Amino acid sequence: MKTYENYIAGAWQPSSSGETCESIHPATGHPVARTQSSTPQDVERAVAAARSAFESTDWPNTSNLRSRALSAWADAIEQHKEALARLLSEENGKPIREARIEIASAIDALRYNSIMARNVFGRTFHPTPDAYGFLVREPIGVVAVITPWNWPVLLLMRDLAPCLAAGNVAIVKPAERTGAITAALFELAAELGLFPPGVLQLVTGKGRVVGDALVESPDVDMVAFTGSTEVGQGIMAKASRGIKKVALELGGKSPNVVFADSHLERAVSTACRSVFMTSGQICMAGSRLLVEASVYEDALALAKSYAESLRVGMPLDESTEMGPVISETQLQTILSFIEEGRRRGRIITGGRRLTQPPYDRGNFIEPTVIADVPVNCSVVQEEIFGPVLVVERFTSEEEAVRLANATRYGLVAGIWTQDLNRAFRVARRLQAGTVWLNGYNRNYAEAESGGYKMSGLGRSRGIEGLYEFTELKHIHLTLDV
Repeated sequence: MKTYENYIAGAWQPSSSGETCESIHPATGHPVARTQSSTPQDVERAVAAARSAFESTDWPNTSNLRSRALSAWADAIEQHKEALARLLSEENGKPIREARIEIASAIDALRYNSIMARNVFGRTFHPTPDAYGFLVREPIGVVAVITPWNWPVLLLMRDLAPCLAAGNVAIVKPAERTGAITAALFELAAELGLFPPGVLQLVTGKGRVVGDALVESPDVDMVAFTGSTEVGQGIMAKASRGIKKVALELGGKSPNVVFADSHLERAVSTACRSVFMTSGQICMAGSRLLVEASVYEDALALAKSYAESLRVGMPLDESTEMGPVISETQLQTILSFIEEGRRRGRIITGGRRLTQPPYDRGNFIEPTVIADVPVNCSVVQEEIFGPVLVVERFTSEEEAVRLANATRYGLVAGIWTQDLNRAFRVARRLQAGTVWLNGYNRNYAEAESGGYKMSGLGRSRGIEGLYEFTELKHIHLTLDV
């Protein structure tokens, strides 16, 4: 079993604690790899190296260097994509086919931002005959990138690639459960020799130790975090003490709103796919299916059929469509939500832990569909982060909008109808950062995403995602005329 070290100041080194932590295969309970259990002292060394790199290397001011480094990293990942996908599948538990999709999406994010590194533009204006204004975009400085375990490769690159492209230096703190796949990516970057020491660093360990030390360090200028709303609130509170910039993508409880004139089978199957992928452990999961009353029972039947047809299995099996959830703790949390749904509504299908071989050593649960629960029920209001679809009924466009907006979240949403006037009308009224019409979970490196309400702050991807990692400075010139 491989032990990965921290990457600080251009060198691999163990934590000052001398301790490691294990990532566990969610399907078998076996250890996959070891990473460092780091200390605040390790964070201090990384921050000092980052500050030195930002102030003394050419990285912030040489766009073609940044472009070449990101492009070369994408090429290296491409060359090792199958081995990386297998490690991701073993450490995270997602099906190997999904792991390959994630690796490919991360490569795309790197390639897009390798181009954008040479397109960090400002603008000028000429307000009076003797004056010129120059609005210049500059890198922020030292950025802490704190990543989750559910899509650890894509969500790393979604923030890290534009962070580096804009000229910043970065310290990455991955989730404990997926430190190995993150370190494997860093090994490829280190071999390139294109990132000056201190520009790109990795410190693994517990969030309450490493994450807190990064957020509270006076020499960290920005924190980019993807994860739960509750942890994001804590990061925002700590960062506020230093008036530190934050970019947060947090939880979601996203609706698919299905009108009677839609292609119902396509709408329901797409919604089900979105909530059962990654075993529901994805912030953009379409975990709520809002269906017009006249086709409600038909939609329930389709959802039941889809859930019962899914092949739940071992992650490296090519035929597996849904794997285990990440941990025993997460599984028990999901089951507690299901019991609440059972008490206040009805279980259409699923709802049980899978315990027979080969599931007996892992964290497997049946794909679950719940219906007829009131809007104030926890399964409607809270992010379950598991393979649980909640189906709700509406009778009018007004009610559909009210129900869709009835949670504290506002990350993404889907609308299904053949009436494009209604589609755009409803889309404008939904409180969500992304609204898909007659589709779902269609994400692109060049299209911004982010949340309303308790789903976060700022935008990732696209031009705005790049500019999220810049400061805008006004330089004014007065001429002698």
